[in-house]
Amino acid sequence: KDINLKLSEISHKFSQNLLDSTNAYEMIIDDFEDVKEIPKSDLELAKFEEEGKTKYKFTLQMPSYLAYITYGTSREKREEIYKAYCTRAPKNGKIINEILALKYERSNILGFENYAQYSIATKMAHNENDVVTFLEELGQKGKEKAFQELEEVKEQAIKNDNLSDIKSYDLAYYSEKLKKEKYDIDAEYYRPYFEQDSVLKGFFGFLNKIFNIEFKKANTRVWDDKGKVYDIYENSVLIARIYIDLESRKDKRGGAWMNNWHTHFINSKNEEVLPTAYIVCNFPPSTEDTPSLLRHDDVVTLFHEMGHALHHLLSKVNEPFVSGISGVAWDVVEFPSQFLEYFAYDKDVLKIFAKHHETGEVLDDEAIDKLIKAKNFQSSLSMVRQVEFALFDFKLYQKLYKTEEEVQSLLDSVRDDFAVMRPPEYNKFQNGFAHIFAGGYSAGYYSYKWAEVLSADAFYLFLDSNVFNQDLALKYKELILGKGGSVDMDRLFYELANRNPSVDSLLKIDGIIS
Repeated sequence: KDINLKLSEISHKFSQNLLDSTNAYEMIIDDFEDVKEIPKSDLELAKFEEEGKTKYKFTLQMPSYLAYITYGTSREKREEIYKAYCTRAPKNGKIINEILALKYERSNILGFENYAQYSIATKMAHNENDVVTFLEELGQKGKEKAFQELEEVKEQAIKNDNLSDIKSYDLAYYSEKLKKEKYDIDAEYYRPYFEQDSVLKGFFGFLNKIFNIEFKKANTRVWDDKGKVYDIYENSVLIARIYIDLESRKDKRGGAWMNNWHTHFINSKNEEVLPTAYIVCNFPPSTEDTPSLLRHDDVVTLFHEMGHALHHLLSKVNEPFVSGISGVAWDVVEFPSQFLEYFAYDKDVLKIFAKHHETGEVLDDEAIDKLIKAKNFQSSLSMVRQVEFALFDFKLYQKLYKTEEEVQSLLDSVRDDFAVMRPPEYNKFQNGFAHIFAGGYSAGYYSYKWAEVLSADAFYLFLDSNVFNQDLALKYKELILGKGGSVDMDRLFYELANRNPSVDSLLKIDGIIS
């Protein structure tokens, strides 16, 4: 009990340190040459007047950071903001060691050799070796192609700026140029077609079409003026409520997440308690003059978090501890979210809501085709990066690491095996790894990839028939979403697909194998 209380306190401190460090930094630029490539909407948000001069402010809030690291012309400024981002919260180094020691001690008290063993006791993976082998196999299969993808970026840097010594803070900048050249994709071109309200309306229409659920705006209080609340109906019967807070603002935690609030169950008075949940994101904020225009990546994030929300809100289980996302094995909890993501790349789904916010024009086929083709751009680089994070996380909890140096040494060893580009020595990624030190992903970050195997395979069922196949969608809704944690996911998946999941579906959908 004491350990749990202490962990709760220091995990919160980890988050607070990260938030404080994020909010404390500003990069002020007064030379337009350094911002000339930044998209207009991002530049408008950064622009301010001081002493009669136009200046631009960039912060470590994700939309602002991404805008500069991706489009910032000045290499010096890119490194400045990159260094600020990856050296945030230095005090968290000591907190990490406290967290590791407390989780190790708690695991021993509960009869486990280490926290990794304790963590997977309630997961779909059977043992520690299953996880390590799974991740290493993915890493090995993706590494060769990841090096090829990196070479393309290096060639782009040489071609554009005669830069032969590319660094971590150059990767997003030259990758964006390569992506635009390769697929003629300009993320900024798409944003007017993804106005936030239009996306939500179309998304709700799509969910109604496949899952037979209806979203109606609710008139109730919410914590911020830009928050939205919807009641969800099924066959005209109220079944759930969702709160949606999508725009970034100062003092708001970074990232995107879904949290459950109330769970569906039958109480002791034999009354049905309806579920509620909330989705929080950090999309570009709207202003009096500019609506919130999303990147397609933001749209994908919205689909992802809604996948989590529906897993919780569409539960038909009456026992609270296995209803909704409660009791769902952590390494499969990402299955419904990643599954729904895939629909954000489907042409027919996109056409429901990808409409220009000023003209109403629907995004044309050619632009959508480019978006779909670009989906697997640098997919191998992305995969080995996730393998790096997941292996670091899992191995960190397989034995007790007592010092900051030992933690860094482990991260370095994982990078030796799988990183195709080594970050600078000042990079202290671990101090900002909130997923595993302030969230629920300790010794469970591998779950993203584990669940992707299920989600990719389930999506292939729709590709083989029809993305609007309502019979299949309702079967998915009943089995995967409706059963919550009341039945093991391996059984539910078998009922859905009439076979076990195949890892090849993930490698195919990521374009790593054909």
